[in-house]
Amino acid sequence: MWHVGIDLHRRDLVVAAINDDGTVLEPVRLQSRDRDKILEHFTSLQPFRCVVEATETYYWLYELLKPLGTVLLANTVKFRALMSRRSKTDKHDAILLAHCLRLDAIPLASIPSPKYKRLRSIMRHRIGLGRSQSKLKIQLKALAARRNVEPPYKSCFGPRGLRWFQQQDFGFACNLERDALLQTLTLIATQIRSIEEMYESLAEEYPEVQALTDIHGIGIYSALVIVGEICDPSRFRHAGQVGAYAGLTPRVRQSGEHCYHGHITKQGSSWLRWILIEAAIKVVRKDERLATFYTRLRKRSSGNIARVAVARKLAEICWKRLKRFQQINTA
Repeated sequence: MWHVGIDLHRRDLVVAAINDDGTVLEPVRLQSRDRDKILEHFTSLQPFRCVVEATETYYWLYELLKPLGTVLLANTVKFRALMSRRSKTDKHDAILLAHCLRLDAIPLASIPSPKYKRLRSIMRHRIGLGRSQSKLKIQLKALAARRNVEPPYKSCFGPRGLRWFQQQDFGFACNLERDALLQTLTLIATQIRSIEEMYESLAEEYPEVQALTDIHGIGIYSALVIVGEICDPSRFRHAGQVGAYAGLTPRVRQSGEHCYHGHITKQGSSWLRWILIEAAIKVVRKDERLATFYTRLRKRSSGNIARVAVARKLAEICWKRLKRFQQINTA
């Protein structure tokens, strides 16, 4: 069997292959758009198993090669930490991936199924639209502040607030900027509404959402994000791994009798971490145990640290609920 390492870029990929007996093929550079040559090259290597680093652009290659052999995904952060070296080239990266795959020394990352990949893409797009909308609102407020005016309405971006912005005369240059911001804001609001109209159908397609929506502070939007990021709960062995996957666990440095706990790692799903922290402050208003936990931590640290700790607890609770839902429905 051939063990294949792939160093993937947007325009090309470098492929290195090593056989079970240690035979090494010369690395080959292929163009990403030339799918026929990629298929031809990997067909000549059958049977094979290959590994590619987890990047934003890996999924098309995974779908292309999956029918031909075993495709694995390497955890980029862990792999680079283990295999740091002086010289770094595309060929060296591909060969190193192939060698580590042959020795079963690759720190693997999970590849979501097409079902959860679809939900994850939809909800991440929705999060991105919301963040873009917030940036536009900040820019409009800054534009009004530069002219020393303030909207007379409590809701600056309701129908009346938007009409007020449209009617103001900020000067020729600022009026051009305002019109562009308002047009973009209207377009994004339309896109957000179109996605929000899909929530009910998505909740029917992913019934495990019901296991989360009865938690105070987690609505259908938050539940869909959490389900899309966690995917199959059985891929985690215990609840603590979910907090680590969300990057909510503290860094630990231990040497002898000294043990230092630092800030959270922030390694993993930033989308899951964000939605859990957003929901954490709402959860403590109704859940007595988490409220007590939050209050106790806040007395000896800061509110932000206590909020992150609640988010980590919330990640474990969500995983346990999803795991129980899966067990009940597969029994």
